[in-house]
Amino acid sequence: MDETISTIIERLSSRSVMARKSAIRDLKRHIGRGDSHLARLSLHYVSEHDPCYTVRNIARQAFYAMCAPPPQGAWEKAFLFHKE
Repeated sequence: MDETISTIIERLSSRSVMARKSAIRDLKRHIGRGDSHLARLSLHYVSEHDPCYTVRNIARQAFYAMCAPPPQGAWEKAFLFHKE
């Protein structure tokens, strides 16, 4: 995983709403480049589980603004990080 995407994803767990909104905007810029499956998964997770409605809404808009469907096998790659 790219180091910049890793640091952006860490900012998604910040207590500050402004920091989370900024992280979503930064993640949105990385969608569509190479291995963006983890960025897509992070946006999808935040759009459903963030406690702040505004952050959920921004993440949902960023996630659904991508017109192209994810590449074949993208979600399977993302589930490699899932721990049982």
